[in-house]
Amino acid sequence: MKMEVMKFPDLVSALGIDSGSRCVALIGAGGKTSLMYALAESLVGAGKTVISTTSTKIFPPEPHQSPLLSLFADKFPRGDQIIQRLQLFRHITIGLDIDPNSGKVLGVTDQQIYSMLSWADHVILEADGASGRPIKAPIESEPVIPDFTDLVIPVIGLDSMYSKANQENVFRLHEFLRVTGLVHGALITVKEIVELFNHADGALRNVPKNAQVAVFLNKLDKLEKLEILSGLAWQMLTKITDPRLRSVSSGSLKFNRENFTKFIRC
Repeated sequence: MKMEVMKFPDLVSALGIDSGSRCVALIGAGGKTSLMYALAESLVGAGKTVISTTSTKIFPPEPHQSPLLSLFADKFPRGDQIIQRLQLFRHITIGLDIDPNSGKVLGVTDQQIYSMLSWADHVILEADGASGRPIKAPIESEPVIPDFTDLVIPVIGLDSMYSKANQENVFRLHEFLRVTGLVHGALITVKEIVELFNHADGALRNVPKNAQVAVFLNKLDKLEKLEILSGLAWQMLTKITDPRLRSVSSGSLKFNRENFTKFIRC
């Protein structure tokens, strides 16, 4: 097997978002929320309308992330109301309400997400939580992904590479150690990343069987040696056994958001 390396100036191209990627779910750790809003911006730039939402909880978006947050509490909005707002703003965020304890936007149901697909060109949902860590392994109830999802994007922060497997760096540490076979405090290497994806309880847990998978490795600016990226992508593409994996892409959502690398099998 050979690996093709391509450069793209935008996330839509790098992640292969097309008309068949109507419902996109972001899982994992290391920048899901940033990716959601950056991807929405990229899709709007391509002339599309976008609804961003969550099946879990997210912090309310800043104005530069989403121009409108629409909360419906107990009464789900009519389609014409949302379509009107999309015509005006192109991208809006929809949630249930604000959790008074955490201050986060409460997530919506699968059926409500399905309704959103008739209102916007694309629905992007954050379907997982990681409490700001760069890497995680899910528990049984995670992530929360609708069965009709077209594309699932697992996110990993590259600052997890060669960091210690501890509570500071890993969310759901106990699960991570179990599925990767790593011991507490040992360094996270390429081997553990591959194991995380190959284990039945690992990174692809609860991903619908008909969904495509495109991995996004965030925080490229955190890598001291760029050859680590190509080595990691090669190992992922050659050793992850799940046939749904179609690409590995990387970039920095904080710096240089016009330079993304995509790796595919060829």
